[in-house]
Amino acid sequence: MSGIHFLKFGMVLTLTTALLMVPSLVPCANPESSSKPSPEEKARQRMLEREAANALWRLKRSLEKDAFYSARIRLNVWRSTAIDAGKFDQKQYDEFKRQLYEKSVTDSLKCFGEFLLNEHFHDAQICLQTWRMHSKELGTFDPEIYQALENQLLEARERKAEIEKEKQDIEQKEPDS
Repeated sequence: MSGIHFLKFGMVLTLTTALLMVPSLVPCANPESSSKPSPEEKARQRMLEREAANALWRLKRSLEKDAFYSARIRLNVWRSTAIDAGKFDQKQYDEFKRQLYEKSVTDSLKCFGEFLLNEHFHDAQICLQTWRMHSKELGTFDPEIYQALENQLLEARERKAEIEKEKQDIEQKEPDS
């Protein structure tokens, strides 16, 4: 009989232990704790909101003053901090991204012209490729404009090559002094 009592005692002990552990495993269903955040949670939320506001300010400043990649980083930082703070707005993100790419398209055309004028053809080609990629991102890419700019670059390279060849021909024709 003692074996049966021991078995019953073991079952009761196991059941009691399980019942005592359940409250520690299940989160408390206290409605006050879910509606009122602790002071630490409030401070953390304020810090996240402050970080998001700072990142937004830096992004706006970067859109005005910085080049594409720096501003793109600022856009990503703002998105991340705004998500963490629970303040992310997809429409606002899309608008900032559009502004960033429009600025890049304008800057790329400007740098293309400057490098072409200064006969830095490799750099002009990079600007042209950047213009093409970013205008495609915006949906404003025009293959005819791209082809015209490519032709302009090709003609400038050919003109420079002709001038260099003429200089060499003149130098070869001059008698040594």
